[in-house]
Amino acid sequence: MHELSIAEELVRVIREELRIHPNAKLKTALVRIGVLRLIEPATLEFCFEAAACDSPLAGARLQVEQVEASARCCKCDREFPVEHNWFECPWCGETGSELLRGNELQLVSLEIEKEMANAYAVE
Repeated sequence: MHELSIAEELVRVIREELRIHPNAKLKTALVRIGVLRLIEPATLEFCFEAAACDSPLAGARLQVEQVEASARCCKCDREFPVEHNWFECPWCGETGSELLRGNELQLVSLEIEKEMANAYAVE
């Protein structure tokens, strides 16, 4: 299950990024993942929750946006969808194509909530 190691690395990267916002609490992290990465979104979300549970990120939500794969034919210059890592152009049959989308693994954005640094009670 490679999703666990990806989730652990996401937790590490997010914690590092949040160091510039010391009084912030992470609400949501948006990750963009290409379908050719073969990452199961629900499994990654579960692993993220487990990896973050004993950290300041506990309770944060991981939102996964999947990106469909497409390529551009080097012979006829047409764009076409890619399935199963097979890059054969459906128009001319050329197999030498350039992958355009579908292999991403990007941390896109973090939604944070500012916390009050010095909360006090009114008497």
